[in-house]
Amino acid sequence: TTTKPRLLEMYCGCGAHTIPLAKSTLLSEIVAVELDDRLVNACRNNCHLNNCLKDGCDDGDNSEHSNVAHDRTLVQVFKGDAAEWAAKTLRRQRKHDDKKIGESSSSKCTDDNNNFDILLVDPPRDGLNNTVCDMCLKGTFDHVIYVSCGRRALLRDFAILCGMGGFNVVDLAVIDLFPGTDAVESLVHLKRR
Repeated sequence: TTTKPRLLEMYCGCGAHTIPLAKSTLLSEIVAVELDDRLVNACRNNCHLNNCLKDGCDDGDNSEHSNVAHDRTLVQVFKGDAAEWAAKTLRRQRKHDDKKIGESSSSKCTDDNNNFDILLVDPPRDGLNNTVCDMCLKGTFDHVIYVSCGRRALLRDFAILCGMGGFNVVDLAVIDLFPGTDAVESLVHLKRR
């Protein structure tokens, strides 16, 4: 059997992407991060209503609970700033990498708290913080799913994520949610080179 991927979702909002992904059972675990208290509570409530909220998600202890029920993936929802989360992830990865100097192992962190296969981001119109972009490039992510309502920020972030040799665009959809305006929603799948 193949192992299902782990997903880190930053800027998860109320769980609009989280819930359908959890119900798909395509993932082994979803960790969702949001800064706004109201949205964190809404996401937790939505996960609870859809029977996919992992109990004890605030303590980060994964040992006692299975992440996947037969009909859904369990979700941990955390309150946090994406840039601060990314900075902590990069610090943990550096500590891990420092310990591995001289050993014959992968340069990527194998700590479960940092080891995600997919990153889903749906940032505000200003796009990703530079620290989040840095985490994308240095992290364990094989895929990045980028949902964007800010074209200029998306282009800027692409220059970093694709221009620095990290990722290629695999697929892109542009959705005109507001006809008659210049606002469009973009959904982009990036894959590590």
